[in-house]
Amino acid sequence: MRWAVLLLLPVGLLPAEQRNQVKVAEELVFIQKGTLPIIVSAPHGGKKPIPEVPERLGLNVKQFAKVRDTNTDLLTEKFTATLEKQLGGKVWIVMARFDRKYLDPNRPPEGAYENDNAKPLYDAYHDALVAACQAVKRKHGAGLLLDIHGQGVFESQICRGTQNGKSVKLLKERHGWQAVVGRNSVLGQMERAGYKVLPKCDAAEETKEEVQFNGGYMVQTYGSHGSYAIDAMQLEFGTHLREKDAYPKTAAALADAVAAFHDAYLKQ
Repeated sequence: MRWAVLLLLPVGLLPAEQRNQVKVAEELVFIQKGTLPIIVSAPHGGKKPIPEVPERLGLNVKQFAKVRDTNTDLLTEKFTATLEKQLGGKVWIVMARFDRKYLDPNRPPEGAYENDNAKPLYDAYHDALVAACQAVKRKHGAGLLLDIHGQGVFESQICRGTQNGKSVKLLKERHGWQAVVGRNSVLGQMERAGYKVLPKCDAAEETKEEVQFNGGYMVQTYGSHGSYAIDAMQLEFGTHLREKDAYPKTAAALADAVAAFHDAYLKQ
């Protein structure tokens, strides 16, 4: 039975072992069913340990990292709560409460965990994303998945990650490149609010995204170049935008930006 199904069943109907697994998953993976055509993933802001799972060592793993994207969980919570008030509906949310040093859901399975006790949480995270993508596609026909991350290279900037436009294939076909970088795009709105974006929104379409931030496993897997028909974008927020005194303002600006995008490109 898939994890997305287990987490929706009454716990009392499950065998004891599965009840315990579901309890752990509910504590360590936050999942919210939505009504809007917007999905938000936040895989790297958690702080909790995973029972019976040691820290990953990363031996022979490409692009190994286990540093927490500090305050991306708080930014996500603030952003989605504000957006829901603006749009009058629920955002689909999948967010890690566990620390990245034990499990990294933004990697394929072979690079995500080193202990089988972490596998159920990995499956829970991705089963929830699959369920969200399928539900949004079925109900709305199109949608937007934002994968929220943090980076320290460009401390005051936001890096766009779409695999250089690949993961927003359908958005470009339906509305053109302006839906990615124009006035009512998410990042176009962020620029208008005073935030610096890489690549700049007025750059040519062929301008390459920053290599280390151009879209990881989430956008590679769930973007609209694949079968889900959901446009996916990784947003890498610089350290200064995620600081304690800064993330509420960043979250409010992001909510305004996504609301504008929704009204321009997703509203039915």
